[in-house]
Amino acid sequence: METNEAGRWQICLDEIRRQTPSQTFETWFAPLQFVAFRNGTLTVSVPNRFVYEMIEEQHIGVFQQAIVKAYGPGIKLQYSIRAEQTQQPEPPQPKAGKAMAKPQQPPLDPQLNACYTFEGFVEGVSNKLARTVALSIAEKPGQVTFNPFFLYGPSGVGKTHLANAVGVRIRELYPEKRVLFVSAHVFRTQYTDSVIRNTQNEFIHFYQSIDVLIIDDIQEITTARTQQAFFHIFNHLQQNGRQLIITCDRPPVLFEGIEERMLTRFKWGMVAELERPDTELRKAILHSKIRRDGLSIPEEVLQYIAQNVSDSVRDLEGVVNSLMAYSVVYNCEIDLPLTARIVARTVNLEKKELTLDDIVQKVCSHYGIKQKEIHSKSRKASIVLARQVAMFLCRKYTDLPTSQIGQRIGRRDHSTVLHACKQVEHRISTDKAFRREMEELEASLKK
Repeated sequence: METNEAGRWQICLDEIRRQTPSQTFETWFAPLQFVAFRNGTLTVSVPNRFVYEMIEEQHIGVFQQAIVKAYGPGIKLQYSIRAEQTQQPEPPQPKAGKAMAKPQQPPLDPQLNACYTFEGFVEGVSNKLARTVALSIAEKPGQVTFNPFFLYGPSGVGKTHLANAVGVRIRELYPEKRVLFVSAHVFRTQYTDSVIRNTQNEFIHFYQSIDVLIIDDIQEITTARTQQAFFHIFNHLQQNGRQLIITCDRPPVLFEGIEERMLTRFKWGMVAELERPDTELRKAILHSKIRRDGLSIPEEVLQYIAQNVSDSVRDLEGVVNSLMAYSVVYNCEIDLPLTARIVARTVNLEKKELTLDDIVQKVCSHYGIKQKEIHSKSRKASIVLARQVAMFLCRKYTDLPTSQIGQRIGRRDHSTVLHACKQVEHRISTDKAFRREMEELEASLKK
């Protein structure tokens, strides 16, 4: 490379490095090599087609900006692929009625949290079905009825704990089984690294050797290539009687950005929801924690926490931990005034005074519609929006499960409520005017 060209290419790389996170730069741009710059065309080589496709799909904007800064406007970009990626073969099919024999495998770290067990998972109305199915799977992993086990619900309701508990119990009952708990983020990172290093076959073969695969937060596997790799692994494991457990923040019906064939397979087994815990379950969880940790907290304090901290189990435990730390540091008793101050830093207490009827009335007034319209079957845009906002606020500010919210707002089912919440959340994150409108509406609810 001539000195002048080397300098301009370095300017291009420096600009990309400045505009992107270090991991993004090292993964996708560091492997690029300058080839030539002739007649207004910049040619760079990439290690394989996967890297080229990811740059074009995810990072082409920053790349083009850097090219303009280094070479000027109107430059054509051309790629030269150093080594064509070999296509992944379909997993071998087992003979009818007979599972394929497995070769001897090296020891495996299951990546399980020993603290997340069934004994520490408190049962209640909101999680009874999911916990019952999980126990059944732990006793007989790989059974067709509950394979895959697709567990969904909002953050902080215990999905990771329950999925992990299955793995821990299986390891106790079947120590010879290869169990692996992995987050979708780690899976995606491992696959990307295997493609860059041209070790995809080893990656696929490793995961196909697992007996019980637990994937946490599957919604993070969104790229087509990673989904394809997971599809091959999924098929192989299921066809060979291995158990798959998947957690997600939404049900399959609302899972966007994933291939239809994957969604179909998610529905083959058992789909179970974990809802936010009601007051009785929250109190039971608190009692379980103080027994487990050997703590001494007044009953009235536990009752106050259970009534006022409802969003997640993590928040419950966080409040208890904060109380204990505060009492130790300041050598004071744990009482209601102290608890109220700690809880006020964690949750918005005003929301506990709201009812579904309060919210529906306020939303209808805000949008200038009648309450009977929000409960109707009307698909008029303004009414649909008001209905979705009401469902979103009811889920946020009341203890009602999604099934009851849907039933009381137009006799809809829980999936409609989840869809409405997702639509409102998306609009809040992308529409500043709507976000300000929602902030004003929520402020009026708290008055």
